[in-house]
Amino acid sequence: MIPEHVMRELRYIEVYTGKRIRNLRVGAYTSPLRGPGFDFDEHQPYRHGDDVRRIDWNVTARMGAPFVRHTHAERELNVMIAIDVSRSMALGAAHRSKKELMTFITGSLLFSAVSDQINTGFLAFSDRVLESSPPRRTRAAAWSVLERCWALSPRPGRTALLPAVRHLSTTLKRTSVVFIVSDFISDEDLFGSQELAMLAAKHDVIAVVPLDPTEAALPSGGGYMQIRDLESGRQVAVGLSARTRRAYAAEARARRDALARAFYRVPMDHVFVPTDGSPVEPLLSLFAARMAR
Repeated sequence: MIPEHVMRELRYIEVYTGKRIRNLRVGAYTSPLRGPGFDFDEHQPYRHGDDVRRIDWNVTARMGAPFVRHTHAERELNVMIAIDVSRSMALGAAHRSKKELMTFITGSLLFSAVSDQINTGFLAFSDRVLESSPPRRTRAAAWSVLERCWALSPRPGRTALLPAVRHLSTTLKRTSVVFIVSDFISDEDLFGSQELAMLAAKHDVIAVVPLDPTEAALPSGGGYMQIRDLESGRQVAVGLSARTRRAYAAEARARRDALARAFYRVPMDHVFVPTDGSPVEPLLSLFAARMAR
């Protein structure tokens, strides 16, 4: 079960995203190859040249004149959200854990896609693909995805993104927007292989990277502190001297900068989302920048 404090935040995000993200995320995509779809738009009086197969006979009988049923064109775009549920996502020394932040990010994307009538699927992975679901469009499906992802328990072992990338490459038949929500902490040579680049060549891939403040700086104080790797279980003692703090902060900045450069080389868009800030505003900034291009 999703904890109550997480549910409260998700309910707020569901309302908030319907107003803010919907028009910024990907825009209105319609297929130029298909005819009218099934989503109702409006009724209009019949005019010469209208398709008689579109006449709504129920409305025609009530109004005493022929009326045509108009529908929205079918959506051409699917959204796929790949979610990292590995043990490293349990880190959280600030306002919320990376797992909670990942849930809020996923909720933002799901609710905005549903409100914009775009089919959305999901894939959950840790050291392998744990679960996947094809794109769907209902509000109930969005909440079902959030509940299933929260309940997933990762297997012991390191995070592996390449199995998820391969799965997406083989299963996505239509051009899609693919969000990969992960801290990208992995021993793989993800950017050295061509598999991520091949996925980005066929689809619009966007990396969403949760960041916890403890990953950027050591806490204040003196003495030593014990640090444990959540995935390997390895523990080390770290001295809290000024020199160690500077080295730790420099290494964290270098990793973030290297990760950003790797995303640019793919190429793919990316956004860093801190656990102690808004889970929605960084996404809004990214979507607004994409619209301005």
